[in-house]
Amino acid sequence: MELRTESDLEQLVRQYQEPLLRYCTGILGNSADAEDAVQITFIKAWKKRSSRKKENSLKSWLFRIAYRTSVDLLRSRKSADEIPDNLAENAAEEGEAGFSEETAAALGALSVLDRAIVEERILEEMSYEEMAEIHHLPAGTFRRRYSRARRKLQTLLTKEDKQNE
Repeated sequence: MELRTESDLEQLVRQYQEPLLRYCTGILGNSADAEDAVQITFIKAWKKRSSRKKENSLKSWLFRIAYRTSVDLLRSRKSADEIPDNLAENAAEEGEAGFSEETAAALGALSVLDRAIVEERILEEMSYEEMAEIHHLPAGTFRRRYSRARRKLQTLLTKEDKQNE
């Protein structure tokens, strides 16, 4: 799909709004910020449509913009001293789509990139090659990082299970 007309933009929004909202919610930890990030993502995509490299898929390009926008929002929170100490609790309270409260809380304990990788791989069912395209890193990097993030999640969830016994 080419992004030439406002009709193309509307189609793009219909197709990717929900996946991007899930993705940004997972990274940011709350739906209000995620909605802002998704809106900003579509605005940036429209403004930068002429600079998109044709060899990159539209999906990867959008997710890259959404990832960078989410990271920028996290940085602006940090610079304004607004990052909550309870990011994991916020993620659980928001009820991240597709994850239980315990899993959402454990995801909140991961780094931003690791949360993004888990979201990309599990919820969006992206290949390592797509993830590499989004982040401009080798696919092997994501195999290793995803494996480490899964192990860390497993450890956090096991610890949570033992505390609840």
